[in-house]
Amino acid sequence: MPGQRYCKACHAAYMREWRKDHPLTGQARLRHNARKYAHTYKSRGHITPKPCEVCGTKQGLEMHHDDYRKPLLVRWFCREHHLAHHDGWDKRHEPRTRLGTAAS
Repeated sequence: MPGQRYCKACHAAYMREWRKDHPLTGQARLRHNARKYAHTYKSRGHITPKPCEVCGTKQGLEMHHDDYRKPLLVRWFCREHHLAHHDGWDKRHEPRTRLGTAAS
């Protein structure tokens, strides 16, 4: 990957050590588990990518979870429309917070 300073194996080892002092909690743990669960099912062929819901392209698809409590219920977007979908999400819901302060 461009900009990555370690090989994949070294990065994984680094993250295992880093995660010991920085555990995922709450919503972050739920998101992480849902993404890993869906990725595992996709890699085993149980989830098949579908064309982008907006433009219909079959290239560069990304999974999107509307509800992280349902990890196998995913929507498919190309990168451009996935980012656009999240831009609209931010405007329809309360501002995201960072370090306990309201986003401006």
